[in-house]
Amino acid sequence: MKYYDSDVVVVGAGIMGAFTALRLAQRKRTVFLLDKGDIGRESTGRCGGGVRQQYRDPAELPLAMKAIDIWAGLAEEFGEPLEYRRHGSLKLLHNDAELEEAQARVARERESALDVDLLTPAEVVDFAPAIGSDTDLTGGTLCMTDGTANPLLLARALGPALDRTGVHVNTHEPVRRFIEADGRVVSAITDQAEYRAETFVNAAGSWAAGLCRSLGLDLPCSARKSQLLITEPLSPIIRGFISFGNGYIRQALDGNLHLGVRGLPIDVLEKSLTYSALIDAGRFFPKIFPFIRNINIIRGFTGFTTWSPDGRPIIDKAAGLDGFYLATGFCGHGFCLGPMVGQLLAEWICDGSSTLDLSQFSWTRFNQIKSNAKSQPRED
Repeated sequence: MKYYDSDVVVVGAGIMGAFTALRLAQRKRTVFLLDKGDIGRESTGRCGGGVRQQYRDPAELPLAMKAIDIWAGLAEEFGEPLEYRRHGSLKLLHNDAELEEAQARVARERESALDVDLLTPAEVVDFAPAIGSDTDLTGGTLCMTDGTANPLLLARALGPALDRTGVHVNTHEPVRRFIEADGRVVSAITDQAEYRAETFVNAAGSWAAGLCRSLGLDLPCSARKSQLLITEPLSPIIRGFISFGNGYIRQALDGNLHLGVRGLPIDVLEKSLTYSALIDAGRFFPKIFPFIRNINIIRGFTGFTTWSPDGRPIIDKAAGLDGFYLATGFCGHGFCLGPMVGQLLAEWICDGSSTLDLSQFSWTRFNQIKSNAKSQPRED
């Protein structure tokens, strides 16, 4: 077996792990980035591409607002187009209960200096004329500094950026387990090599829990399958990112509509598109956007999201175990946060603290983090 030594080993080359590795290398740390597949080809490359600040857990909002500043400069930093556009996110409201919740949320978000507006039904339709005139609406909330980006273009740009900074990227090399000695993690084991370092970051998404179990640690997260359907290309008809109770819709620059349908709890990580995605698309979307009845769906794909019990991510060090950081449980809305989370983890690892408070994302807010038995991650 080969042996490699470095300052940091990051497991998981999605948006969290890749940006953590990138920012660490920019701070002159030697870094290995390991993944079972390609860069950004799991949850990151299979998401809806929303770069959204509104409609978040209050603890996440400061991270999202700072992340937007980073997103604004990423295309220039990478020298690659990312199709990042600030064209607004609109959340539709369909009943009095949703309106009441939105009124309180908008007030809270404005107190945090987020520019978000509460719209009347007429103002909603003015922003999105494709909405049917007989759609039941009590209003909507609009944040014009929100937007979207192309996840696949980001994944393609990350590879050269990591290479330029000197990150050692080993793809198609799944980590099987971590090794602990004397109260700290000392290595990560793959079929090809042992990677030794002072610090390890587990950013393996839906595979993070299995890797934690190899250390006897419990990660109380569950997986869901997200499903997206892609239509034939159309002339511009949908502005921004529009979400509602049963899904979301956005239009890519090439004209295709992306229809995000409900996620499904899963036990096995497999990517088949379920028939329920087509049923949901036919049931819910035409009620709001009648023109969709006459549009062809040409393909679809699925991805995995990782959910914590309280809907808030875990960004923390392992209690009682040195040298082990975790970033997971982003509940389907980590794409916007990724560049900022990577920066904050790099600060924490290099400086001993981060410029934004991460205490509300602690692992130990869940009572039990020690597992009864060690086991290997599932490779389904």
